[in-house]
Amino acid sequence: MGGAIKAEVRKIFTTRLWWGLLIGDVVLGALISFAWAFQIGSDSAKQSSDRQTHLLATANPDSIASVYSAGFIASIAQLFPLALGVILITSEFRHKTWTATVLAQPKRWPITVSKIVSIVVVGIVYGVVYDIASVIGGAITLKSFRSSGLFLTSSQVLQTLALMLLIFTVWTLLGFGFGMLIRNQIAAVFIAVGLAFIGNILFNVLFRLVHWHWAPKFLPGDLTSSILNPGFSDSNSFNWWAGALVLTAYGLVLALVGSGINQRKDVL
Repeated sequence: MGGAIKAEVRKIFTTRLWWGLLIGDVVLGALISFAWAFQIGSDSAKQSSDRQTHLLATANPDSIASVYSAGFIASIAQLFPLALGVILITSEFRHKTWTATVLAQPKRWPITVSKIVSIVVVGIVYGVVYDIASVIGGAITLKSFRSSGLFLTSSQVLQTLALMLLIFTVWTLLGFGFGMLIRNQIAAVFIAVGLAFIGNILFNVLFRLVHWHWAPKFLPGDLTSSILNPGFSDSNSFNWWAGALVLTAYGLVLALVGSGINQRKDVL
């Protein structure tokens, strides 16, 4: 099993795909945090009657943590690991490397487990890079334009960065599971990203129209927000640790369901 996992990780990092996606990872994390940090101490934040915006009126651990996790607050950052997970597994079907692997090892569960572990490893690597990029992007604005501290020794900020890593990995798993269900790469990416972004908005609106105020907290996007920035969530949201457990369960269940269904499919 150890050899299979190493082979899967090596296969990912010996293609041009990984560094191309890594560049996108860095740019996304840095730019969103760079832009979000301009709200810290701004007149609009100080004068805003909106509770969430007013939290950015002063530099403190909570507001600075929101700078580093801004991509997830804006419901954009999670789309990257989701697409990453989809692309990595559907590339196996697209380039027939899955077929070659299964023909060499007819038992599919060891193959699937090694792929899940390799996806987790990749998710962690990309998550660490995203954390670093978001801190650097936010730091440029905070130091150059807001004369603010970075609060990198704050337990709140460190917890947020650690949870960002967990969330990045879980969303990669969600993408993996989705890619196992829909093998066509283009269709899988568009459907997964569409459901995660537009679907999250539509379901939020629908639940509020029917007065199901308890329901939005179960949506993956809302879970992500409640985990990272409780101050930006409403009173119906989960505590951060409960949200982390539920989101992790989503990732594991979808990955296992996708893998289980794939066990019965013919090799193409």
